[in-house]
Amino acid sequence: MQDLRIAAVQMNCRVAEYERNLATIERFAEVAAAQDVDIVCFPELCVCGYNAGDTSTPEPEPLEGESLRRLEEIARNCQITLLAGILERDVSGIVYNTQVVCGPEGYVGCYRKTHVPDAEIGTWRHGDDLPVFDHAKARYGIEICYDSHFPELSTLLAEKGAEVIFLPHASPGETLAEKRARWMRYVPARAYDNNVYV
Repeated sequence: MQDLRIAAVQMNCRVAEYERNLATIERFAEVAAAQDVDIVCFPELCVCGYNAGDTSTPEPEPLEGESLRRLEEIARNCQITLLAGILERDVSGIVYNTQVVCGPEGYVGCYRKTHVPDAEIGTWRHGDDLPVFDHAKARYGIEICYDSHFPELSTLLAEKGAEVIFLPHASPGETLAEKRARWMRYVPARAYDNNVYV
């Protein structure tokens, strides 16, 4: 792995306000690019906003939809790799919590959340693939929020050659102190046990 500059973005992702959220993503990507960031990671479901199980949950979109087109455009214009969360409906109608990866050359791939907690069951289905992605400077994987509660996932990514694991979260319903305490129990362990950056 070469020296890699990463940015992690915390942003207010408004439910069903796609255009506003995409404009915010674009602004953060521009700032990251100006600071020579290689990869910028945005939160879980940042494009559509997170509101699992609520009647205001945004409408899912096809992977090849308008949001992906905009994310590709942002990545290309900023010459940066970005990871951003969408609510995806596949061609058979199944809905997934998906983190897409776009780079300067366009769409790279996606990861669908594999561990769905009780609060999200019925809102989307779990994915069944654990891809790793290659950047010119490193190989990386993605786990979305609750996925990181399961140590085997990080181990599998490391065994596939991941040197960095991104953990985009929405983490609703807790105070910042509660979130931080929970993350500090297991996130450092995932990094230590697998000799990867998390």
